[in-house]
Amino acid sequence: MVSLAQLKEGYRYNSDSLILVDFVLNCGVKNELLDVGAGCGVLGILLKAFNEKLNLSAIDIQEENIKLIRQNLDKNHIKAEIFCDDFLKFKIEKKFDFIVSNPPFYRQGAYKSENKHKSISKFQSYLPLDKFICKANSMLKPRGVLYFCYEALAFDQICTILEKKKLKMTKICFVHSNKNEKARLILIGARKSVKSPCEILPPLFVYENGDLSEKMQAIHSKFRLESYDF
Repeated sequence: MVSLAQLKEGYRYNSDSLILVDFVLNCGVKNELLDVGAGCGVLGILLKAFNEKLNLSAIDIQEENIKLIRQNLDKNHIKAEIFCDDFLKFKIEKKFDFIVSNPPFYRQGAYKSENKHKSISKFQSYLPLDKFICKANSMLKPRGVLYFCYEALAFDQICTILEKKKLKMTKICFVHSNKNEKARLILIGARKSVKSPCEILPPLFVYENGDLSEKMQAIHSKFRLESYDF
């Protein structure tokens, strides 16, 4: 079981993070991994827990999150290199085989919380989509992979930006609250400088007949997360 400390009054991970980790594990990940906008460290820690050979690095702009990540790494006996920095200004000689992120994607028109920690973690103005993808591309090795999730409404923008940066979508999965609703989230795997075909995976439905779907129940059972307030 993985145990994670979270801020009581700050941004807290949700099912999107678990869905993304499951997607990444199913698609494949190895060697050098960078978790961008790591928050409490949930993505990187879970991926490392399922693949001990990963060389994990994590970056977050907020010092509060860095403290959480360090505590959660210690608690779960996991080693990683941690950076407190603005990803868009981050400089390092190392290149990565994989980058994973659940970036902020709420639009400007959405209600902004007075809680700064929540706002930075949720709103795309703090990490614009085009700049995020451009920076990730610059930090990937040749044939490296960027895994991320984003609001489904931005799919056309994502396609345009990835093509411009020569990142080829190779895996896509749409996430729906239930089968009668439009997709709310998209999971994407994009590989650098390849011409591979794009595989559109079966959609994921979070709920079925008002209850958690079998797929979501399986994801929750798989990761067996325990959270507590920091």
